[in-house]
Amino acid sequence: MWLIAKYQPVGIFSLKVGVATSTGAKTLFLPTPFAIRTALLDAAIRTHGLKTAVETFEIVKTLNIAAFPPEKIVVTNLFTKVLKPKRSDSKSKKANQSENDELDEQTENSNTEDEEAMQRTISFREYAYLAGDLDLAFDGTEANLRQIRELLYQVTYFGKRGSFFQLLNLSEQNEISEGFVILKSINSNNNQINGTAMASYPLGIIQVMDDWGPSLNFDKLNIYSEESIRLGQDRIQEYVMLPYHLTKSSRGFSYYERI
Repeated sequence: MWLIAKYQPVGIFSLKVGVATSTGAKTLFLPTPFAIRTALLDAAIRTHGLKTAVETFEIVKTLNIAAFPPEKIVVTNLFTKVLKPKRSDSKSKKANQSENDELDEQTENSNTEDEEAMQRTISFREYAYLAGDLDLAFDGTEANLRQIRELLYQVTYFGKRGSFFQLLNLSEQNEISEGFVILKSINSNNNQINGTAMASYPLGIIQVMDDWGPSLNFDKLNIYSEESIRLGQDRIQEYVMLPYHLTKSSRGFSYYERI
């Protein structure tokens, strides 16, 4: 049984690739399985409290997730000014100054402590405009789908805060229709595309999407826990083929259409 949730994007979407840095962040086109599962868990905690977190975590972890991508996507390419912490070598240099030099420096500079600890720099950012609805499909047992049905109403954004989505409707199907892409990796073997990608999409754009790993548990996902998430075990990367091709591009934008 598949539970289909139709979402309408009501804001600019942004979710940087897991390997991106703070100064160079390209965005993904769609929410990752990691972001979708975590959004459901967050909704459960906000709705029912922390007591249901572990049970919901185990339910969400077992779900298979597929997506029907929007018809068009426009990605903006821009540079923006940001503040970032100063490098440690500058701090050590200040520490080696004499007390008199530090006193003179403090007298000459009238900046606040926050300004002294930060430096201005330029970073690259991308934001995606999704033209069309985004359908998310969840595969699981009838009992598990019943548990997450009410949680889907509570999810208002995926990825970065501000990437708002509005749930339009929910439906159930025995099979997902043509056009859905299962958010699992594809593998190249002897020039043959194998794996769980839809056979109707042999070409497209490959994007690296994070997902919950087999060894991930709630304590590792809990931000208040001292346990950390290990890449490749607790957080795995899926190479997903999305059915898009680049139609137009310039210095300021890239325009993609669904194949």
